[in-house]
Amino acid sequence: MKREMTRSLMLATGLVALVLVCAASALLLWDNVRGAEAADRQDLAAVTAVAAVTLDPDDLRAAVARTAAGADGRIAVHLVLGDIIGSGRATHAEVAMVAAGAPAPSSWRVLPGRAVIELTEPAAVVDMATVGEIGLLVVAAALGSAAAVALGGRRFSPLLQDMRTLADAARAGGTRVHATGPAELTDLAAAVNEVADRADRLLANEREMIADVSHRLRTPLTALRLDIDVLGDSVVANRIRGAVCAMDRDVDLILESLQPVGPGRVAECDLTAVVRARMAFWAVRAADQGRWCEVDVPDGPMQVELAKDDLAAAVDTILDNVFQHTPEGSPIAVEVVEHAGWITLVVEDGGRGVSAPDEAVRRGRSGGRSTGLGLAIARAAAESTGGSLHVERGRLGGARIRMRFGEAGRTSHDSGPRAWRLWYTAR
Repeated sequence: MKREMTRSLMLATGLVALVLVCAASALLLWDNVRGAEAADRQDLAAVTAVAAVTLDPDDLRAAVARTAAGADGRIAVHLVLGDIIGSGRATHAEVAMVAAGAPAPSSWRVLPGRAVIELTEPAAVVDMATVGEIGLLVVAAALGSAAAVALGGRRFSPLLQDMRTLADAARAGGTRVHATGPAELTDLAAAVNEVADRADRLLANEREMIADVSHRLRTPLTALRLDIDVLGDSVVANRIRGAVCAMDRDVDLILESLQPVGPGRVAECDLTAVVRARMAFWAVRAADQGRWCEVDVPDGPMQVELAKDDLAAAVDTILDNVFQHTPEGSPIAVEVVEHAGWITLVVEDGGRGVSAPDEAVRRGRSGGRSTGLGLAIARAAAESTGGSLHVERGRLGGARIRMRFGEAGRTSHDSGPRAWRLWYTAR
C-alpha cells in the first residue's frame, strides 16, 4: 500500500512539475521571440533612417555593422544603382520587382527611388543562455518534486498506518480497531468492526446450535446403551455397542471443539503419526473385505496446524467414503508427500471414480444416498491450514483425493496442479 501510494504521489508531482517546466519554457521562448522581433525592428528602422538620408556606401556599411542583425549578416541594402551593402538572400529580380511596386515581405523596407532594405531569417530564439535557464527550471522542478514526495509521504504515513491496522484486523477476524483521520477511513473502520461483531454473533449462534444438538443426542444414545445391555454379549450386540461408543466419543469431541481457542494457541499435530494410526484401523477392515491396501508414509514427523482429532476425522471421512462407494476387493493406496512447504495426503481407490469432482466437494452435494458432507468436511480441514482438496482420476482407475495441508512453521509456495502432475508423472 505504501509503495503504491508513493508511486502515485511521485507520478502526480512529476506530471505537475512537467507541466510547470513546459509552461515556463514556452513563456521563456515566447519572450525570446518577442525580444528578437523587437530588436530586428529597431535595427531595420535604424538602417532605413540612414538610407533615407544618405546613399553613401561607407555610411550605409557603417550603419549596418552597428546593428546586431547586420553583425549576424541578416541585413542588406539594395541600392537602385545595383550595389548591395551587407548580406542578403534576395535575387536582383526579386528586388527589382519590389522596387517597381510589387508587394514586399513584412521584414523589408522600400525607399522609392533610393533603396530596398532586406531583413532575412529571424534571430535564433534558443541560445546557450536559454538552454541554461531551461536546465535550471528542470533542476528546480526535480528538487521540488522530491521535496513534495517526501513531505507527502510524511503526511500520508498516519493514514497508511491506520489502513494497515484495518487490514490486520480484517485478517485476524474478531479484532476491533479505532481509526482516526478522514471520514472515509473512520467509516471503513466502523464497517470492519460491524462485520467482526456480526461474525462473532453468527459463530456464537452456531456453537449454541451444535451444542444443543449434541446434548439432545445424549438421550437416544443412553437409551440405546441400555437396550444393548439387555441383548447381552452377542456379535450383533457388540457391534452395535461399538458403534454407540464411537458415536458417544464423537459427541464428546464435538462439544470439546466448541471451546474457543485462546489467543496465541494454535492446534498442531503430526500428520504422519495420525495417518499411520488411522490406517492401522482401516487396514484391518480392508483385509476383511479382500482389498489390496498400500500405505506409503514417511518416517519423519510432518507438523500441520490442525488439531489431532480434526485431522483424524478428516482421514476417516475420506476412507469411509472409499469403503462405502467402491465394491469389496477394490484396491486402496494411501500416500503422504511433502513438496514446497505443503504436505499432501493422497488417497486412491480402484472404484468407478467420481463423475462430478467439483460437485462432490461442495457441502450438501453428492450423488446416491450420501449427505454430501464428508468431502466438504475434509476440504474445510485442509483449507483451515491454507491448503485445499482436489478430486480427480487416479492411477488405480478410480478416484484420487488429494488433501494439501500447509506445513506448520513454514511458508508454503503454491506450486499449482502442473507441478503435481510433473511429480506424479516422474513416479
